[in-house]
Formats: sequence, structure tokens, C-alpha cells
Amino acid sequence: MAKFTEDSTFAEVLDTEEGREIARKHLGDLVDRPSVGMMKGKPLKELRNMIPLPPIKKKFAAMIDELTQG
Repeated sequence: MAKFTEDSTFAEVLDTEEGREIARKHLGDLVDRPSVGMMKGKPLKELRNMIPLPPIKKKFAAMIDELTQG
């Protein structure tokens, strides 16, 4: 399993097959949206705080938690 930290960028996550699968599992088609694409250079810890909408924020938080565990 690839190991990501909260300092890993979203682009680094999406550049691995495993990271892409986890992102899709939590975010679904949001991964393909241009607004999400603009976040690719951001570290995961910044993404956790960037999203203002609670339902989407929960999805990002769950994705980040899964990516950074163990």
C-alpha cells in the first residue's frame, strides 16, 4: 500500500492507482470536475480545510483519513 501523509499533494495521490481508487471511492465523479482538478497542487492537510460545504468536506476528510492511515 502506498503511504501518503497530510503533506502529500492531491496530485501525488491521483498519480497512483491505489490513490486514485481511494479518491474515486470517496469522491466519485467529483474527481473529474475542473474545480477539484485545480486542487491537485495542494497538500492533503490544506484540502481538509478548503472545502466549505459539509457533505463534500466529509467526503474529503474520509478520503484523507483513509489515505494517511497505517
